[in-house]
Amino acid sequence: FYRGISALEGVTVYGDFSQADRCAIVSLNIRDWDSSAISDELSQNYSIATRPGAHCAPRMHRALGTQGQGAVRFSFSWYNTEEEIDAAIDAVRKLAELE
Repeated sequence: FYRGISALEGVTVYGDFSQADRCAIVSLNIRDWDSSAISDELSQNYSIATRPGAHCAPRMHRALGTQGQGAVRFSFSWYNTEEEIDAAIDAVRKLAELE
């Protein structure tokens, strides 16, 4: 998922992905959209569940400069299929292409 979205124009991905061992969690924003609006679009139009907001981490969002925007968190697990990951990449790509 990270490799599929990290180079998309307008998408900001947060975190250090250089480590081999890490949780399957990816937080992102698309342009200056509110994270709740992105999450709603993903849910309503693509049937993708994400978690928007501050994630009980106000200091992290202050450090990232995303206090007002929050972030959209994708949390993957063993039950997610490659098709679901590809669909999530495609959905983020389509949202990032919107002006």
